[in-house]
Amino acid sequence: MKYTIVGCITKYGIEQIKPFVESIEQSGFNGEKLMLVYDISKETIEYLDSKGWLITQSEPQQHIILQRFRDMYALLQSYETDVIIWVDVKDIVFQKDPTEWLNTNMNKDILAFSESLKFGDEAWARLNAGTSFPMEWEWLQNEEIYCAGTIVGKKEAIRDLFIDIYRWSLTTSNPEQLADQAAYNILIHLNQFKDKVQFVKQQEGFAAQLHLKLKKGDTLPYTEILPKIDGSEVKNEKDELYTLVHQYDRNEELKQLIENKYK
Repeated sequence: MKYTIVGCITKYGIEQIKPFVESIEQSGFNGEKLMLVYDISKETIEYLDSKGWLITQSEPQQHIILQRFRDMYALLQSYETDVIIWVDVKDIVFQKDPTEWLNTNMNKDILAFSESLKFGDEAWARLNAGTSFPMEWEWLQNEEIYCAGTIVGKKEAIRDLFIDIYRWSLTTSNPEQLADQAAYNILIHLNQFKDKVQFVKQQEGFAAQLHLKLKKGDTLPYTEILPKIDGSEVKNEKDELYTLVHQYDRNEELKQLIENKYK
């Protein structure tokens, strides 16, 4: 089984991507690593090349949040791999080799990773999804949020999903909203994809989506027990390390610990 980690960056320097790159290297992952890049420096490209990353450069033609899905679809027409591990870059670190968890737990073509909140219970999600796709809001508000910054899937399924995320994002009722996450969450519940999707809870141990969970006194109605922070590590309720940690930079203390760890 060939695994490929895929990220996308624009205007990031080495220091901004170093925790991500170094953490993957230290995790023991030995699959391929592919980076879509837009408008980055020669030094950053040389750094990625020295770390064994395949680099695909593209000219920005629209907001990269949307264009990346279109460009990834085009790339996957010819790129050969079995499984894509699609992740944000600036705010993710890997604590373990992702193939260890995936070899045991991946049962469907697409893995969607929960943020442990329903759309109707989170202010940004209500605004973004509710104004972008008002016709879908009545049912979507009662669904859990699944993160568009961490998606795993078989190549063909990811390819088809990504072009539909891109197309749906262009149909938003509010052009000022970047609607990729709302579009993704609608699509994984539609007939075309829903039977192919494995909906993964945070406590299953692959992805810790920290987001608002680091706010003290938070009383939002989460749907499960939240990840816990232990120094520079993030663990589930079984005291197991998550494979990856997303949005660690929302907490300044954790951000400093992780940046120091991967200097």
